[in-house]
Amino acid sequence: MTGWYIGAIVNVVGSILINLGTNVMKLGHNKRSADLPESSRRPIRKYREWQCGVSLFAVGNALNFVSFGFAAQSLLAALGSIQFVSNVFFAWFVLHERADRRVIVATAMIVVGCIVLVAFGNHQSKPMNSRQLQHLFQNDIYIAYLSWLLATAGLAYIVYQIGTQKLKREGLGGMSHRWMKALPISYSLFSGMIGTQSVLFSKALSTLMRTTIDGHSQLGTWFFWLVLVLFLCCAYFWVTSLNKALRLFPAVVIVPTMQISWTLFSVVSGGIYYQEYHAFTAFTASMFGLGILVSLVSKLMTLVCCITF
Repeated sequence: MTGWYIGAIVNVVGSILINLGTNVMKLGHNKRSADLPESSRRPIRKYREWQCGVSLFAVGNALNFVSFGFAAQSLLAALGSIQFVSNVFFAWFVLHERADRRVIVATAMIVVGCIVLVAFGNHQSKPMNSRQLQHLFQNDIYIAYLSWLLATAGLAYIVYQIGTQKLKREGLGGMSHRWMKALPISYSLFSGMIGTQSVLFSKALSTLMRTTIDGHSQLGTWFFWLVLVLFLCCAYFWVTSLNKALRLFPAVVIVPTMQISWTLFSVVSGGIYYQEYHAFTAFTASMFGLGILVSLVSKLMTLVCCITF
């Protein structure tokens, strides 16, 4: 129980720092865009705001990495809902971007859904070694889920590319409202589906490190180093995708949308791979499903009603 509380507190602090860093990074992109002419603009990495944002983002992710050694992924991913609350404040305080009432209502519903996920989720996180984690990769349910995830991410990427080409040909004035919504939605979907695998690999690494600290070293196994490489690849993909999203879309829109995708697929991926659903009773499973449903409905509200730029 103590471990769960430690993991939860560390994760909440990390999530707030990640969101603050994201908004400060966006501030750097905004300042760069204001520098005219375009040929004289410095690389984004030269801007102090972007450097500070990346630092905050890195510290927040490091804290989240530590937290995964103490609690279930589905629980900690759901605790990321604190980012939705902080984003409304940070987008206004840092970027001076105001969220309209629909964004606030949708965000509030997402938080309610995530609170239900936290309340009825799995609070356990047992130590595992490399062999046990390898066995989880062979689970038929996880293989089917991973296949669906990759296929859906590929479809979302195709939709985004079609929309991007359409935008280049027709410009903002020629794009329909439907396509203007589809661009950030599809971008967030394929980015989140692939990027959230870094959470799964991060928890695997954290679990292996915890087992190593307990006296059973996992550093000599090939699986540890494979997971490390996969984690770095997925984390790099997520960071670069988020950085590009901040350049393309308003933070008040893209940050919540990316976070919705991140939270949803982190919860589902962790629940399936680590088989955290085994700890559910019929009641807790139904409440956990309700939390996911509320989050999905809120996400649809954000997508349909609140994406304007």
